[in-house]
Amino acid sequence: MKFQLRPLHENDIKYACQLLRSYMPEQVFKQTIFACTGYPAYLQAACKCGAHSSTLLIGAYSGDLLIGFAEWRRLEGMLVLNNLNVDIVYRKDGIGRQLMAYGEELARKEGIGKLALDVFSWNEHAHAWYLRLGFSEMGRTYWYEGDLVQSQAVSEDVTEALSHNDDKDELAYVIDDYPMAEAHHIKYGFSSFRIRTKQHASVVGRLGQQYFRIQLQSGEWDGGNHLTDVLIDLDPERKLLLLSPDAFLRERDPG
Repeated sequence: MKFQLRPLHENDIKYACQLLRSYMPEQVFKQTIFACTGYPAYLQAACKCGAHSSTLLIGAYSGDLLIGFAEWRRLEGMLVLNNLNVDIVYRKDGIGRQLMAYGEELARKEGIGKLALDVFSWNEHAHAWYLRLGFSEMGRTYWYEGDLVQSQAVSEDVTEALSHNDDKDELAYVIDDYPMAEAHHIKYGFSSFRIRTKQHASVVGRLGQQYFRIQLQSGEWDGGNHLTDVLIDLDPERKLLLLSPDAFLRERDPG
């Protein structure tokens, strides 16, 4: 069939987000920024700079009908495919391959030597397709969901200090960028800020009203390293969503 690739029209962004949701299990969808109410508005804002934007939304159109799209993100030295989705009716027409070819050509033009993407392990068809296109699997990330629980290393005295913040010298923490995070959250429904303690600095994301989201390096999780205590102080009703390369984390910390 005949189709054209061109920048996604602003009026089609909401439909593109519906396409994205159509292939994701509901539980997985709820654990992503895609489920946040302001995500379409975020994409609209991200693309305001047109071809100069770090986020590029490319639509596949049959006439004026959007039948697929790709979201490419320019990072330093890397072009990242954040989303690629094609309407199920048109998935055997080579549209996905052309959306990938767009990114490959863009990388060549801009002298970018690396293309990267994430794919869910349950999406076996897409995983196999990316391997056939020449991608190599570099690692896996495991998602853990749990309730916020006071870290085992914190004594009652320290818990009291965190709650009332009377002893500034013992377990003080600093939150960076919180006003900006609040404004971002009000507008888009997701946000991030940084928490600094004596032990560590961590970027914490918020998804809607449900999750704190934290991405970890291997070996980083030790029951929270006091981070969970800070999060309880901020919002005890949220759940914790941890992303870690450690497959054995649940065995180490059943919570």
